[in-house]
Amino acid sequence: SPTQHTHRKLGLAPTRILHHISESCYHSTMKVIYAALLLAKAVPSILASAAQVENGATNTVSLRGKDENRRIDSAKIISHPLLPHREVLNRRRLELNFDESWMPEEEEGSRRNLGEGPRHQQLGALYQGYGTHYVDLWVGKPIPQRQTVIVDTGSSVTAFPCSNCHNCGESYHTDRYFAIGESETYRVTDCGSSSCTMGYCTPPTEGYSHKVCSIRMSYAEGSSWSAIEATDVVYAGGMHDGAVSPDEEENVDVEDNFGDSPRDAYGFGFDLKFGCQYSITGLFISQLADGIMGMEVSSNSFWKQMYSAGAIDEKKFSLCFGRQPTASREGTEAGAMTLGGTDERLHQTPMLYAANVHSSGFYTVYVKAIYLRSNGGESALPDSSEQIAENIGASASALNYGNIIVDSGTTDTYLPRSLYEMFASLWKKMTGMSHTNNAVELSHDELLSLPTVLFQLEAHSESIDEDLDPKTTPGLAGLVDPEHPNDLIIAVPASHYMEYDPKTGKYTSRIYLSESSGGVLGANTMMGHDILFDDESSRIGFAESHCDYMSIIEEAAVPTRI
Repeated sequence: SPTQHTHRKLGLAPTRILHHISESCYHSTMKVIYAALLLAKAVPSILASAAQVENGATNTVSLRGKDENRRIDSAKIISHPLLPHREVLNRRRLELNFDESWMPEEEEGSRRNLGEGPRHQQLGALYQGYGTHYVDLWVGKPIPQRQTVIVDTGSSVTAFPCSNCHNCGESYHTDRYFAIGESETYRVTDCGSSSCTMGYCTPPTEGYSHKVCSIRMSYAEGSSWSAIEATDVVYAGGMHDGAVSPDEEENVDVEDNFGDSPRDAYGFGFDLKFGCQYSITGLFISQLADGIMGMEVSSNSFWKQMYSAGAIDEKKFSLCFGRQPTASREGTEAGAMTLGGTDERLHQTPMLYAANVHSSGFYTVYVKAIYLRSNGGESALPDSSEQIAENIGASASALNYGNIIVDSGTTDTYLPRSLYEMFASLWKKMTGMSHTNNAVELSHDELLSLPTVLFQLEAHSESIDEDLDPKTTPGLAGLVDPEHPNDLIIAVPASHYMEYDPKTGKYTSRIYLSESSGGVLGANTMMGHDILFDDESSRIGFAESHCDYMSIIEEAAVPTRI
């Protein structure tokens, strides 16, 4: 069937709840609406840290057992490759048959103990699902169990089905339910002795003798899930088909590229508070990934707990969604995720910074203008004199009424319906065709000649690099807005917003001008950029990128089989 699509988050506007279901809303449950819960319960934006280690200390991560906690003091960045969905299925067929023969021989003195020395890049795997990307989480001890979770910058809670969840989609998901009885480090939050950080305190439920912290999420299209707040040891990435072996827990490579190898993943483990789901309904049952990884600005989010535990040094992460082949959507990799910063090896252009206008919740940008550029082009900088950008003519107030968010958990891009006439008029002027979200037949050349959509984002004023020429630097606005030359230009070519259906041989535009207010720059807008979500500086960085993780790892002479 055609690629399934998420719909955008609810609660984009501060005083209302928005809802949209696309024609193929199979995967709409990926759209976690934690903001709606925040509005209803008025949860404070800053909560107590949810990342506590086994001995109760803060800013410490338990890496080698209860008696050997180590503080991590040096810089830590973790990068994960993204693989296309077809490759994911091939890897799943390996059935955990991991061959260690590819590993290079170790030289004497080339290894170190966990928790010591610099930490840089970690090789893990982010996989492409139904228009979204998911990552492996390895949960529990002594034998970590794999759970796959959608990487979602539009929600804050990490959650997946546990063994007491009945009819929760195990036959659809990548993995069996998380077996809580097999993990020695699993523990439930007892709200009689500590406060709930994700939900609310409820009387004892079936299977529990004490009050527990319950989390309940409901969605406008009818899906929902319920969970118990729990904590366990986790690490992201690593080997897709098997946990890092116990023999590799004690030592890891002591090289500048530590973290590039999947064998390094265990060294970035920490105690995560998450939702242990005991009930799910609707489309959550039939999604491919087991659960979801919340990545918005919240103390409960995965990256923030990781930072609080000391597993990374900076409150930053980046996502790089690769350009897939237009027709087949095939490829050996689909991008990278970096926890703890950004990896400049991925960048083809300088990283430029837009202001994140909200200090908590969704990552929100201020859109100054939208342009259509004739005759296509992949980069924000035109490569031909025939590529001419024209402003659709919408005011900034109309563009930003209700807020525009950057959301990795939304497959498509959604804009206010008040822009439709302006957008459609300029589209028809450039193409001679009416803009439609219905499937159309196009040749490859016709696809590439469609307009490239350009978004002009307000710059983060403290991050402007005066040494860059706004007219020749890809991503700066000097050519289209001389009055604001240091604003950002984000290019979305037709190869990203036109989705190909191999069964019909037709393309469908996945830019929707349908919202009563607010909008979403979804995964198809993010594609082809390494995007840094920098909470420390309240900014969002964009660098044009090939997102070819495997090539940079091969250059670093790091084993790449995962």
